[in-house]
Amino acid sequence: MSTPTRTATRYTVRTFEPADREAFLSLYETIFGHDRGADWFRWKFRENPYVDHVPILVASADGEPVGFRSFFAQEMRVGDTVRIAFQPCDTMVHADHRGRGLFGRMNERAIERYADGRPSFFFNFPNENSKPGNLAHGWREIGTVPAYYRPQNPVSALGETRDAEPRGGSTELQSADEGAANAVADTLEGAIATSHRAGDKLLVDSDGDLDVERYETPPADTLAAIYRRSIPDSIHTNRSAAFYRWRFANPEHSYAAYVARRDGEPVAALVVSSVDDHARIVDTLPRTLEGESDALNRLLVAALDQYSDRSYVEAFGETVPAPLRFRFYPDTRLPLSALIQPTARTLLARDLEDGLDLESSSTAAWTFSRLDLDTT
Repeated sequence: MSTPTRTATRYTVRTFEPADREAFLSLYETIFGHDRGADWFRWKFRENPYVDHVPILVASADGEPVGFRSFFAQEMRVGDTVRIAFQPCDTMVHADHRGRGLFGRMNERAIERYADGRPSFFFNFPNENSKPGNLAHGWREIGTVPAYYRPQNPVSALGETRDAEPRGGSTELQSADEGAANAVADTLEGAIATSHRAGDKLLVDSDGDLDVERYETPPADTLAAIYRRSIPDSIHTNRSAAFYRWRFANPEHSYAAYVARRDGEPVAALVVSSVDDHARIVDTLPRTLEGESDALNRLLVAALDQYSDRSYVEAFGETVPAPLRFRFYPDTRLPLSALIQPTARTLLARDLEDGLDLESSSTAAWTFSRLDLDTT
């Protein structure tokens, strides 16, 4: 009697093909818990203006896709020049095929594919799972960039109490206790929001020359004009009108913009995205924040007032001119560092173009807002 033999799985790594899209979206939902559709995929990869192909590597097992290594193409300013950079994103391997070296093989294939210097470099903020694999394939650690959080409703944790199931005892007494807790929480929330608004307004100068406008759709040409008024020397995403139109067309997010005008001319802008129970400051202009700090503070107060009902407001990198003044606390320092464990705040870079030498730079050479990152 013969013993059946197990056929070894044959893994290959290849470039993306149109037929892989459904497998990509299915695995994305399985891994990340978000349902993304064809319109999102089209926006992110096919309509990206900085690449002429879908920059995804596919790991397959006996011909079936089981892993993907994707890249988010961007146009970056490095000194006086503009270069294309790729930001690794949406990296995933099916649970049944992990531990087989597929991440490394996809990384190697990507480096081979783009070794001709287009893109000029990779950069990203990998999580703890992918960071060792990046470092093993030539990425270099640059430093840590903080995220900032402004708590707007410290009693929001009571929401868990409000929704909790009874643990025994009188239902009538529990209902009365819950009603009292809800009333107290509502009162505190209202008081905190009022206190925040009053405190914020005390922190800004009354500039009669400034007019503040709010846009439900960010005005791409206006934002680009403000950016061009003061372009920083540090490494950052090149903010053209075409970039803004494409970036804010992301079907998974909605954005609002605040623009400050002086004598009719736009001088500063702030873009906000609403995310679940919080708000996210996506971008501020000009990127040299100190040049229009008073105007940016006025815009920040307007946005904070608009989103005062959110549990917290988040910012990333160089976004708020004076974060501590407005009670934005970095997650890299106490008190938040004791409560939040950042998993993707360490900047890594890998040169692909000879002589670029970004791998030996420091975080001081870069300037970031959320708009410089793939956050989808």
